[in-house]
Amino acid sequence: QNRYSFVGLGFLTPTWRLSCNGQTVQQGELPPPALDPGKSAELAIPFDLALAPAGAQCHLTVGFALREATRWAEAGHVVAWEQFPVDTGVTAPGAALAPSSMPELDLVETDGAVILGGASKAGPFEIVIGRQSGAIESFTVDGIQLITSALAPNYWRVPIDNDVGNKMPARCGVWRRAGRDRRLLCLAVERLGPSAVVVYTHGLLPAGDSRYSIIYSVFGTGDVVITHSLIPAGRLPEIPRIGMQMEIPSTFCTTTWYGRGPHENYWDRKTGARFGVYSMPTADLVHPYCRPQETGNRCDTRWVVFAEPDGTGLLAAGMPTIEFSAWPCTMDDLESAKHVHEVPRRERFTVNLDYRQMGVGGDNSWGAKPHPEYTLYPMPYTYSFRIRPYTPKMGDPSAIAALRLPWAGS
Repeated sequence: QNRYSFVGLGFLTPTWRLSCNGQTVQQGELPPPALDPGKSAELAIPFDLALAPAGAQCHLTVGFALREATRWAEAGHVVAWEQFPVDTGVTAPGAALAPSSMPELDLVETDGAVILGGASKAGPFEIVIGRQSGAIESFTVDGIQLITSALAPNYWRVPIDNDVGNKMPARCGVWRRAGRDRRLLCLAVERLGPSAVVVYTHGLLPAGDSRYSIIYSVFGTGDVVITHSLIPAGRLPEIPRIGMQMEIPSTFCTTTWYGRGPHENYWDRKTGARFGVYSMPTADLVHPYCRPQETGNRCDTRWVVFAEPDGTGLLAAGMPTIEFSAWPCTMDDLESAKHVHEVPRRERFTVNLDYRQMGVGGDNSWGAKPHPEYTLYPMPYTYSFRIRPYTPKMGDPSAIAALRLPWAGS
């Protein structure tokens, strides 16, 4: 539809691209449409779904680019675009790993921890789950630490300007330290076979009478499926965020992901971010707001890899999706600083692997809350994701993320 008032669309070249799991499988151009102002027409796009791999997530991206340079933009500048999910009509679950094909998983229980070890394709690994914290406190592969602080629940976000305007910090403050001040009630261990162990944790949160549980399904391959449940109870406000937070080494200096990007995006501000595979320095994932606040979120993420220069690192995969962010500082650093230059650069990255955080709102900045459909009201929530060591020799992260593990509901 030509919404210009005075010019036809002959100065634009229609382009299209069919991508599957973020990779282009077919693309092309169409003749410039001779469409007068206010008129509409149909364009036939000759993409071929037979080229789509079975079970892949596919998108069709259509754009209109300048044929020639103008005084305000170069030739090729995209004036308008839209991306559409494409139903291939073929569903194919990821490859299933049989228990008999998986390496054995060692289990050692001590007074202070549950220690699990095995031989992943990235090398021998060891995972330590603390009996007091109920969290993964250490994850080493071939002697290299993949996480530098425990993977723990988090229900807070650093207030954005709109949050301050609608008094969210005061209204929702009960969630600020709910994850940090949790109290573990029980931890149980169950061996499912030579290659799998499940660790169950359950505890209380200092937010009404709320409870939480985290289940770790650990496999001899080095995969860990984490299922996080929140059960709010009592008179409680909305929840700023439902997720888990940890720190990773500063050597994991590159982040690659399949989801929306490349810029930050949020629950109610994401349609301007295309699905694709993106990669950038981990330190550049943040946006340097003048007043430090929540930053760098990416929605609808199928998988993300935090890696060293040689490509080895940690892979997290949503089941089916997660939101993620990574900062070269801590959440406390962001919340305590008043100006961007006051935020320190730490020797590690803070990583959030979330179910979701509430929308950013923005109808106005002096009282309007996010719309109800983008609000996390106090009700039960459960989400799952998987983490594992990663090296480039393992191949396409999309194929790894699609693997189905026994007993894990994946």
